[in-house]
Amino acid sequence: MRTTFKSNVEALKKIVNRFDSEGNRQKVSIMKWLSENKMPLTKLLVSYFEALLFIRAFPPDKKTFKIAEHEIVRITAYLKKQPLKAMEVFTNSGIPFTKYQACYSHDCTRWLSTHPDCTIHITSIEDVLFDLNVVLKVTLPSVERSETTSAISDMELLNELMPKKELQLPYLLNELSRFDDQPYVKDHFYEGLGIQTDILPKNKFFSKAYNQIEIPEMFYHNDSIKHFNARDILDSKLPAVASLTEVQRSRTVRVIKNSMAITDRETDPATFMKEESLRLFHLERGLSVAIYAMEPQRQLPLESYFGYTLFKNGYPAAYAGGWVFGSRSDFGLNIYDHFRGGESGYMVCQVLRVYRQLFNVNYFQVEASQFGLDSPEGIATGVFWFYYKLGFRPIDHTLRKLAADEYKKIRSRKGYRTPERILIKFTESNISLNLGKGVPLGVYDITNKIKQMIIRKHLGNSRQAELKSIEMFLSKTKLKNAFNKDEYEVLKEVALWAAAIKVTEIEKLKLMIQMIKLKPADEYQYQQVVRLYFAK
Repeated sequence: MRTTFKSNVEALKKIVNRFDSEGNRQKVSIMKWLSENKMPLTKLLVSYFEALLFIRAFPPDKKTFKIAEHEIVRITAYLKKQPLKAMEVFTNSGIPFTKYQACYSHDCTRWLSTHPDCTIHITSIEDVLFDLNVVLKVTLPSVERSETTSAISDMELLNELMPKKELQLPYLLNELSRFDDQPYVKDHFYEGLGIQTDILPKNKFFSKAYNQIEIPEMFYHNDSIKHFNARDILDSKLPAVASLTEVQRSRTVRVIKNSMAITDRETDPATFMKEESLRLFHLERGLSVAIYAMEPQRQLPLESYFGYTLFKNGYPAAYAGGWVFGSRSDFGLNIYDHFRGGESGYMVCQVLRVYRQLFNVNYFQVEASQFGLDSPEGIATGVFWFYYKLGFRPIDHTLRKLAADEYKKIRSRKGYRTPERILIKFTESNISLNLGKGVPLGVYDITNKIKQMIIRKHLGNSRQAELKSIEMFLSKTKLKNAFNKDEYEVLKEVALWAAAIKVTEIEKLKLMIQMIKLKPADEYQYQQVVRLYFAK
């Protein structure tokens, strides 16, 4: 047995993803030794904590799970008693009762300011694009606006307008809330300030250890799936969507949003989630996948950006989204660092399965940035081959042949590794997984035609193009301009689409009318109509 805390933690991390009997015996033995020794208030404790999280998410048996759980409880109780200064080293670690430092969007910060499990306050204003004077000139009532002309610093101005420190962040959030009906203007001003915040947990629940959803049952591992038939998984019928009470739905939403905040991350679907759109699927081997859409004012033109969170035995393990348009979807992936090495390929394949069957997607595309473009880490770890084994291939035919040749070398030459220069070469093309026939039309195919039309027909006057296209669309469909604000935004997009592609068929125009009504209300049904449109 190793004789130091450090050597035992390092040994544990090396075997967390082993599920043979000897590996499991060693996990138990090491954790028992560690449980009998004093924990260090150093980053070494973070390594131990993350190993315990992995074991709780991928437990080989109930006994091992219970020991890991006991150690998490011990860490929690130990740190709860420590002074804040002693725990500075654990900032942004996700360990219970330790603080976070971050710069989030206005909407995310506003959500955190009402969170029952943490408090949040300003630490500094970084003036990323402009200072506080500039922002408040456009928000303050005219009688207060003279304050912003003073040649004082941001914090001095803030202290003048709101002397109470604990109210300064709510004050700024409220001022920028004046632009809630113009969300991108609000984002521009708030993000331009670069407001840095400290987030302090009130209890253990605002942490990686206790941020989890309810699951039907725990899955215990006696093996780790490394080799599988991706197509069989993709075509395996999904179970019914989980039936959630309002309390369970609200809890699931909070876990998803928490998982972003406690890892210093943010995605649009999580921040701007339309909560009633959330759908949860409990799959095999302790996996669950939540899919969710965004509020109407945050939706993208024509396509639907559906976010996802993948859970392993209830713990958030991966996140990102799919940009769905008819039968195709661009796809992104991020696996949390502390869960890498645990059936990653199988987990991602299960997420693709959900998108494939929920939206009838038969064409997935992954951008080069996901597998190494401008990412030395992605090149060093050979992420390209991770996707290749799932069935993704370079869109460029020359690179596709190069990849096939390289893969033959990997299969036939023991210890062969693809040279870095070739992995970098692969990033000159996106990759795709084509499960159908041909390549479905993408949003950019339509937007390119719209740009060409605006230049050719309207001499670059986009406002004129919008108005003329709407007028033409309403005339063709014999519709009156009776749309609410969100529907009108979709009308502008669809009308430009119809004008650029020269849509005249009555059936397709009727489907476009349905798109206008459905996109702000229900993006799941909206995508069904988009698929019908392209099937005509």
